[in-house]
Order: sequence, then structure tokens, then C-alpha cells
Amino acid sequence: MNDNSTSLPVDYVGFTIPPRLYDFLKYVALVILPAAAALVIGLGVVLNWDAATVTAGVITLVDAFLGAILGKSASNFKQQGSVVFGDLVIQQDPDGAPQGMKLVGHHENFVFEDQTQIVLNVKRERPMQ
Repeated sequence: MNDNSTSLPVDYVGFTIPPRLYDFLKYVALVILPAAAALVIGLGVVLNWDAATVTAGVITLVDAFLGAILGKSASNFKQQGSVVFGDLVIQQDPDGAPQGMKLVGHHENFVFEDQTQIVLNVKRERPMQ
């Protein structure tokens, strides 16, 4: 990394789960585990399986734990303030049709890393009539 580079400040508020993993775990917590618990209870009734209630209870407890972890991660993510990298200026003609775009950065010598997400303010720029 270049010594003249600057990084955007990040407020650390706790752990957050990466977005792709979060989406997967959320699907598991909202769809897969409740369906599995219902399947176990249903099969337990049909097959007269005594351990079905205990097994479904364990699945439900795992689901509740996963929901708590996902909730905390989402809360921490929302508390992290988004740092605005700059402005995306949309240049328009007098009729409002877009003519081009330009990026006006607020941070000098910023180095982008792989998978970096940035926030931009969108602004309109119309020529004087």
C-alpha cells in the first residue's frame, strides 16, 4: 500500500456478518429450520416417534440462537455510519436529459481494495440557461 494513501474512517461497533453469509443464514433461520422442525413434529405424530418433540425443540432452539446472532449483526451494521466517498454528479441538458456523469471525490489518494463498497451522493448539474 502507498504511504500517501488514506483510508476512510470506520466506527467499530461490534461484529457484523458478511452480506452473502448473512443472507444465507437468514434464509436458513427463516425457512429451513422452521420447516425442518415442522417436518420432525409431523413425522413424529405419524410414526409415533417419542423423540420427535425433543428433536424439534433442539432445532427450534438452534433457530432462536441463529436469529439472535443475525439480529445483533444487523443492529451493529446499522450503527456503523456510512462514510460518503464523494458525489456522483449527473450532468443534464436544459430539458433534463442526461448528458454525462462525473465523480467528485471527498478523499484524496483513496486506495480501493477488492470488494470495497462506497457511498456516493447523487447530484444534478444543469447548465445555465
